[in-house]
Amino acid sequence: VLTVFVVYDLPGRDCHALASNGELLANDGDLARYKSEYIDVIEGHLKTYKSQPVVLIVEPDSLANLVTNLESTPACADSEKYYLDGHAYLIQKFGILPHVAMYLDIGHAFWLGWDDNREKAGKVYSKVISSGAPGKVRGFTDNVANYTPWEDPTLSRGPETEWNPCPDEKRYLEAMHKDFKSAGIESVYFVCDTSRNGKKVDRKHPGEWCNQTGVGVGARPQASPVSGMDYLDAFYWIKPLGESDGTSDESAARYDGYCGHETAMKPAPEAGQWFQKHFEQGIKNANPPL
Repeated sequence: VLTVFVVYDLPGRDCHALASNGELLANDGDLARYKSEYIDVIEGHLKTYKSQPVVLIVEPDSLANLVTNLESTPACADSEKYYLDGHAYLIQKFGILPHVAMYLDIGHAFWLGWDDNREKAGKVYSKVISSGAPGKVRGFTDNVANYTPWEDPTLSRGPETEWNPCPDEKRYLEAMHKDFKSAGIESVYFVCDTSRNGKKVDRKHPGEWCNQTGVGVGARPQASPVSGMDYLDAFYWIKPLGESDGTSDESAARYDGYCGHETAMKPAPEAGQWFQKHFEQGIKNANPPL
């Protein structure tokens, strides 16, 4: 049995959006809390169960925001120090445990897929991994809570994709593997979240991320799922279908405009709360069928 956990509580979490802002703010005091009340506690439990193999999916969206949103989003600039320090700390703590494999989040194809973003990502992730020495990172996770199909032969580099050379997750990971190796990262393996990408959703722009209509469960969790991609460790359902991406209530404190877009299912509850209608549609549209 392999146990999988998502580590997700950095100070200033979700700095470019509003729906999943965390309990901790981007300040020194909350960074200290993150270390002592969160990472240290997890470390204690991991050390208690040394015979149990564990996978940690680390801080979705955080480092990808440092690649693309530092200049455009003041909250991300304010959070940069804490994202970097938090990652260094957790890699040092968890990365020395032989029964633990960590995967850092790399967003998805329509976030970092463009050539300049991938090049910058190689530098950012290489720096982060080095800062956690002697801790080791197994690899990276993509498409967490997102809807980008594993393969989409209808798309290519052109106006429809804003000239993105990686318009699906397969091509994205193929490119990232090459670029991360070129950046000097030694261990480059991937876990792809297929919990919501079985059917091409109704979104009008591939950057749409909130409770997309037309959703369908994707490929079943499986180790080494694709022949010829020995660096793809697994497909896995990381964010469970049925957990809302964010509320559609415009008066709510955590309302994000993306959750009010035309292709976002409504009415939707707060992020993380159960969204039965979205779950039912995902089951109905499952590919392969359930």
